[in-house]
Amino acid sequence: MNKTVLVVDDQIGIRLLLEEVIQQEGYNVELALNGKEALDKIMNNKPDLIMLDYKLPIIDGPTLVKNLENDNIVIPTIMMSGLPEKAEDDVQNFKSISKTIGKPFQLNDIRELVKNILE
Repeated sequence: MNKTVLVVDDQIGIRLLLEEVIQQEGYNVELALNGKEALDKIMNNKPDLIMLDYKLPIIDGPTLVKNLENDNIVIPTIMMSGLPEKAEDDVQNFKSISKTIGKPFQLNDIRELVKNILE
């Protein structure tokens, strides 16, 4: 069975780029442009991995992870941020966060990271 990655980012360019790169690695990709949309998708069909932007409209990245963990839903999550140090400080106590990466990121790093978490 193919693993699914949920990419959550309010920038269409990043969503489409990550979708393409992750699909090339053989995974299914779901897209969401804010935390509310992501939450709805997660409740319908839990992904195997979430690539989550830190700053999002409606529900931001840390709030989404906190809400999921409060409901005992722990899904490996890669937090993406233009300010990775601040994001890392804010999410260090979450069980779900596998890694915090800075934007812009290297596509090879993304491939490696996704593969390491999902394999």
